[in-house]
Amino acid sequence: MTDAERQGLADGRSVRFLIPRRALRGGPGSVAAPRAGESLEFQDYRDYAPGDDLRNLDWNVLARSDREVVKVHREEVAPVIEFFRDKTASMDVPPAKRETSDYLFGLVTSAADGCRVVEREDPRTPRAVRIMVSDLMTDADPDRELARLSHLAAAVIVVRVLSHSETSPAPGGTGELVDSETGEKRELAFDDKTVSAYLEALSAHTARWRNAARRFNASFVDIEAESPRNAVVRELASAGILEGRR
Repeated sequence: MTDAERQGLADGRSVRFLIPRRALRGGPGSVAAPRAGESLEFQDYRDYAPGDDLRNLDWNVLARSDREVVKVHREEVAPVIEFFRDKTASMDVPPAKRETSDYLFGLVTSAADGCRVVEREDPRTPRAVRIMVSDLMTDADPDRELARLSHLAAAVIVVRVLSHSETSPAPGGTGELVDSETGEKRELAFDDKTVSAYLEALSAHTARWRNAARRFNASFVDIEAESPRNAVVRELASAGILEGRR
C-alpha cells in the first residue's frame, strides 16, 4: 500500500460515497436496498399469502384482529464498486498523477460503507459502480471505452487526472518531449503558437470525452494532480460522488 492510499483511507472516514439506487441490488450485505428482503430492519406489513415464511407472521396483530399479516423487511445488499486504475507510463509523468490515483482508490475504499471495492482490469460484476481514473492520454475512442464500462453497470464515473503543466503549459524556450508510452523523442520549441495548438487539441479531446460521458450517462470529473487533498474531496463532493458524514 502506498502512502497516498493510506492518506486516502484516512480522509475517507470523514466522507461517504453516494451509492446510486441502481447499485442497491444483489446478495446479502449491510446496505439497505429499496426492495423487501430478509434483513432485520422492519419496512412494512402486508397480508399473508400462501408460501410466505410463517416466521414472519405478526402474532400480535393476529391475536388482536384475527388478521394474518407478515412483516416485510428491507433487503440488505453489498454493492460492488469496480475501480479501474490507468497503469500506463504517462500516469508517472509527473509522479503526482499516480499518487492522486492511489489516493482516490484509498478514499473510495474508506468512504464506501458496506460496499466491496475491488480493483479490476475489465468490467465483471453486473450492477457495479465503475470508476475509471486516468489521464486519458490515449487515442482510444471515448464512446467505445464508455460502452465497455457502462454495459450492465449501475453507474460509471470517469475521473481524469492531469498535472498543472498539462492543463496550463507555459510558453518559453525549447525542450525535448519524450512520449512516455513509446519512448519516442522530439525536439520542440515551446512558443506561443505551439502552446496554443496544444491547448486547442486538449480542449477538443476533453470535449469528445465529456460528450461521450453525457451519451452514456456517466459522470466526468477533472482533478489536477497537484491539488491539495481537501480540494480533491471538494471536487468529488461537487460532482455528487461524495458527501460529508453527519
